[in-house]
Amino acid sequence: MNARGLGDTGGPQQWYESLPIVTKHWLSAALVTTVSCNFGIFPIMKIIFSYDAIASKFEIWRLFTPFLYVGRFEFRTAMTFFIMYQYSRNYEVGIGFNSGGGGGTADYMFMMLFGMILILITGALLGLGVVFATTLVYYVMYIWSKRNPTAQTNIWGIPMQAMYLPFALLGLNIVMGNPYIDMMHGYAIGHIYFFLVEVVPKVYGKVYLTTPLFLIQKFGVGEYISPAPRAGMAAIGNNARGAPGRVNAPVDPAASTGSHSWGSGGQRLGRS
Repeated sequence: MNARGLGDTGGPQQWYESLPIVTKHWLSAALVTTVSCNFGIFPIMKIIFSYDAIASKFEIWRLFTPFLYVGRFEFRTAMTFFIMYQYSRNYEVGIGFNSGGGGGTADYMFMMLFGMILILITGALLGLGVVFATTLVYYVMYIWSKRNPTAQTNIWGIPMQAMYLPFALLGLNIVMGNPYIDMMHGYAIGHIYFFLVEVVPKVYGKVYLTTPLFLIQKFGVGEYISPAPRAGMAAIGNNARGAPGRVNAPVDPAASTGSHSWGSGGQRLGRS
């Protein structure tokens, strides 16, 4: 698979700072968690998903940490990190599926939260495991391939269109004898998201997935742009890239077409 972005900047720090916000934080948290667990800094049993621990001991962090432990130090783990970086970044810097935030960071954050919730529910009900980082990675990759079906990618130098990538990777893992249930799990949840956000509105004229207003207020419409640094402070960390047509625009609830209740007054923006 081809990697882009590693050589586009002047060094590791500049490369890291150039990462879009969701990808940067997910990649960083996953790397810290995976390394810490492998070195025994904190036990893996404290981060796995456990409904009993959440319900009885109120260990709320277990709703998130299962998506941060990628695996033991081995080649498969390294490849999962690469896929996480490659396709999370590609999806976030491109124009994703628009569920109310212009296809930008707010929509991507909502897509991630939707996937995490469904992965936890189905994983627990079907007994598919207690850590789901790999599942979430393939969930993102599958959605990227559906959003960019004709984009060119490759596996070990073999070029192909993105629409074939999920199935090529699945076949490769089966042939090599690697586990593939987590991959299929991610694909299934990814297809549910794709069907609800893209197929249902076009075919049935109904909208079921809408980015909550609090995410749009946080990240703006389109690509997220970090606040300008205060006087005397360095500008490190600014993620502004000036993508055409994607700005951190303020949200005017009065301009919305239709509404959808999201707790304390969330409102659906018109789809573009």
